[in-house]
Amino acid sequence: MAPLLGDWTGSNSGPDSGVDQKSILYVDAYDSFSYNVVAMLEEVLGVRVTVMMIDAEWPDGNMVEFLQHYDAVVLGPGPGDPNIPKDVGVMADVWNLSRSDMLPVLGICLGFQSLCLHHGIPIDRLPEPLHGQVHRITTAQRDMFENVQDLEVTLYHSLYARFDDHTKSTPRSGAASSKPALDLLAWLTIQPDSGPSRATRIPMAGRHREKPFWGVQFHPESCKSDREACNELLRKWWEMSVFYNKRHERGGYGSLPTDIIRPVRGATSLPDAAFMMVNWSASSSKRSASRSLLTRQLDAEAICESLNAPGSPTVLFRSNGRHSILSIPSPGSWRLEYYVQKQSLLLEKLPVSSSLRNASGAANTKVEAPMSVSQLWDVLRYLMNLKKVELGDSEVPFWAGFLGYFSYELGLACLAHPQYENGSVQDDWSKSPADVSLLWTDRSIVVDNETGRITLQSTREEDDLPAGWLNRTIEVLQSFPCADVHSAAESFMADEKFLDSVLRQGVVRFPDQDTYLSQVEACKVELRAGESYELCLTCETSITVPSPGTTIERVEFPWKLYKRLWKYNPATFSAYARLGNVKIVSSSPECFLTWDRHSTLEMKPMKGTVKKSDTMTMEKAREILGSTKEMAENLMIADLIRHDLYGICGVGGVHVEKLLEVEDHGRVYQMITHIKGHVDPCRPGYAAKSLPRLESPNMSIYGLTALQRCLPAGSMTGAPKERSCMHLSSIEGRKRGVYSGVMGFLDLGGGGSFSVMIRTAFTSSDDGDDVQKWRIGAGGAVTMLSSAEGEWDEMLTKLRTVCGIFMSSHRD
Repeated sequence: MAPLLGDWTGSNSGPDSGVDQKSILYVDAYDSFSYNVVAMLEEVLGVRVTVMMIDAEWPDGNMVEFLQHYDAVVLGPGPGDPNIPKDVGVMADVWNLSRSDMLPVLGICLGFQSLCLHHGIPIDRLPEPLHGQVHRITTAQRDMFENVQDLEVTLYHSLYARFDDHTKSTPRSGAASSKPALDLLAWLTIQPDSGPSRATRIPMAGRHREKPFWGVQFHPESCKSDREACNELLRKWWEMSVFYNKRHERGGYGSLPTDIIRPVRGATSLPDAAFMMVNWSASSSKRSASRSLLTRQLDAEAICESLNAPGSPTVLFRSNGRHSILSIPSPGSWRLEYYVQKQSLLLEKLPVSSSLRNASGAANTKVEAPMSVSQLWDVLRYLMNLKKVELGDSEVPFWAGFLGYFSYELGLACLAHPQYENGSVQDDWSKSPADVSLLWTDRSIVVDNETGRITLQSTREEDDLPAGWLNRTIEVLQSFPCADVHSAAESFMADEKFLDSVLRQGVVRFPDQDTYLSQVEACKVELRAGESYELCLTCETSITVPSPGTTIERVEFPWKLYKRLWKYNPATFSAYARLGNVKIVSSSPECFLTWDRHSTLEMKPMKGTVKKSDTMTMEKAREILGSTKEMAENLMIADLIRHDLYGICGVGGVHVEKLLEVEDHGRVYQMITHIKGHVDPCRPGYAAKSLPRLESPNMSIYGLTALQRCLPAGSMTGAPKERSCMHLSSIEGRKRGVYSGVMGFLDLGGGGSFSVMIRTAFTSSDDGDDVQKWRIGAGGAVTMLSSAEGEWDEMLTKLRTVCGIFMSSHRD
């Protein structure tokens, strides 16, 4: 069930700050831009905002008494149709206030349409939706638009209010009127492409002629709307609202008590599995001891082969291109798996020796326990805080902690209305990969790929002794033989020959083109209906290969596949993982979420892809990706990411570093946006405050909360996220699994880094199976400007990046 209410701590600056700080109630329609609106209200007006969901209930069933504590109401944007009661929920109640109880209201997008519909103006579909498009609108230069002739704004709507038909309708209140109740304040004129059709005038803003009700169809909070002009019209609306309240002697009721806004929750007890995890981590100290050497003779892959047996649980993760983090087996190694559909946690204590030759005689300790999704996150926060490492090499981003992945389905279970399963999905969960798989790592090696510096680390105190693991291992690396070009070439050719001998027997099952084209059209049906602004449709290619003949060949096959992918398409977030039955080879270019050990969160969504060729230059790619379609795709996710980060960082804490920039990423050009958020532990955002928090300045806590609240990745869902995920699950009819999830590390020192799992192949086949089934996902964002054939071609461009390494004829 959605939360009843949530308090958002107000800004300490602004015209109405301090003891007499005024309050606004914001009604949230489960939109992915809501926190952007809330932050704008607080930053521009200096007010305190309370968030209420559309499916909440009025406290004590008394709307009138509750609203007396607020100076105004803002009805936010959202998916759906105002003609459908559940899509607007409590928004519709506000219009029925009596004149004596009335207060100023501002509706945005869906809120504006609700205002119009209630006052007799029909809501209809636009000829073509205007999602993520920036247009210059004309104003009446009065009321809240005084001295504003026109301005550029971002639009996210497929429905519109038909002001021209107001005389044919009767207000829902039932009162007859000779003239419309609403006065048009701004509009957009759409000229037809050709033919005799007349220009269409789309209402962009209006207000009630007698009541303090205003509304705008556009999104003033978008990062591409004219911020200065939008700030000014918001201030003008607030000035008129304050004047209305003063003239009608509203106010003076005081803020609501905290326990009315959100009941105080008692401390939640942790499941027994949490204490087992703490016990298994007992040997980890508060200090990460280290040794380092500077050499260009070794890379992360060579070190991995030297120190990890082929069959041992292993993660190699390249973070932002610079640092490669490598897990090393130790007596303290253990791992966890979590399954969303079963609501079950599996813990496995790994044997002291994880080598292929010795592991067969060692018995692993396995424990399975029931656990809800929310408990899983609470347990991770608890453990990361309890085992925080206070001291380590400040030059490296990871000291110790967890390495692994979170699946797309785990992200679905983190939504406001969790999606644990879909009746149309036919996958057998018992054959699916774990939704979370994390490897506890107290010994690690970090390679700085820019300087060549190699750092060995351990939080095990005995490893720092003169004869301990650190000194022994640094000697091994120092004595590592210099690279022999001839031997390296021979080894590479042997690996290629081995892979080709297996892969030429493989069976590739590509997506069906007709099915994909029909799915694109199904997405556009939802877009036209206002259910989403864009839908990130994906499909899957499966490759079934026979398992190699010997045990050692079977366990080495995924690693050799990873090395082929790394050579073919090195990427900023290349990664390899062997975690239980799950094996992952990834060349992801996309950062999902990173955070440092102090206060900064960063997200870099990618939308917009152009394949490189002899004739495709960066200049041409910029021209293509500068189209309305491509920019809209990225802009929608950029605004969604801002919302996600505002939910953690709160007012004033989010900044756009780069917007809609084209970058070179190996075999493709990509459009990216870079957004930063800064955490203030004394003033967290709404999403962070709605979760049980430990009283700790540890950035691990905020990083984990951000991870929980930002999953699944917006660049893989579309916006609004929750409604988009619901439709994608129905249209795709499958579990995405590892693909579209995230992979990276949780650092006990406080930091974290995760990539979006794209350009990735994975398998959950057991090494002992006769065949291995590998899965590769690919797709793209469907908007109303998409063509089905164009989306199919874009999907194939992305698919080829990884699928090519499975072809026996593949060559660099």
